[in-house]
Amino acid sequence: MLRSRVITSVILATLVLAALFAFPTTWLSVVLALLLLVAGGWENARLAGVENAAAQAAWILVLCIGGAALIWATHIPSAIPVMLGSATVGWLFLALWLHFPAFGRPAPTGGLPRFQPLKLIVIGLILLAAFVAISWLHFYSPWRVVFLLFIIAAADIGAFFTGHRFGGPKLAPVISPGKTWSGVAGGLVAAVATAAICAQLMPAIPLAPVSAALVAAVLVALSIFGDLLMSL
Repeated sequence: MLRSRVITSVILATLVLAALFAFPTTWLSVVLALLLLVAGGWENARLAGVENAAAQAAWILVLCIGGAALIWATHIPSAIPVMLGSATVGWLFLALWLHFPAFGRPAPTGGLPRFQPLKLIVIGLILLAAFVAISWLHFYSPWRVVFLLFIIAAADIGAFFTGHRFGGPKLAPVISPGKTWSGVAGGLVAAVATAAICAQLMPAIPLAPVSAALVAAVLVALSIFGDLLMSL
């Protein structure tokens, strides 16, 4: 399974890097919309109990219109900190949901999942925030997106191997039984080291190694909340 994961990851990484540097931001935003707003929106609707194909298509259309409006708003400099700041505050607020894992998990009725509008809206907003944030980063430089992806990959790889090697106390057994505190530590160390190295080697990264390491530490902390939230 590990070999298959490595091969798949290498192929996907090659395609992603090629797209980041080959496409201008406009076309990359179209690709992101297909991945996050169309494919992601379809999965979002299914997770929220929307089974009707027409309703799923309508939700995808809503997300695409919202994504287009957000991209248009990025042309207004004063709107960018409002959008991204609101997304960050919202992300931190959602971390409170982890203290109430039973909330938003209604029992299926009649053999079918019950419609959950809160889950539909929350995941939809997360998809929109990711869409506009990546597009905005790419506008400044594809290297900034690569920098972000390297931090994410390092955190995931470090957490996977450290967690499997050392195990130990569970991070949130009720929500995601496979995650451990040792995995958190391994992911944090790997991400911080990767960010510091990338800041030295990559162009267009306006961070010193120490600053990059601090950014990575914050991103890992936020990603832990996000990972558990999506598991929930």
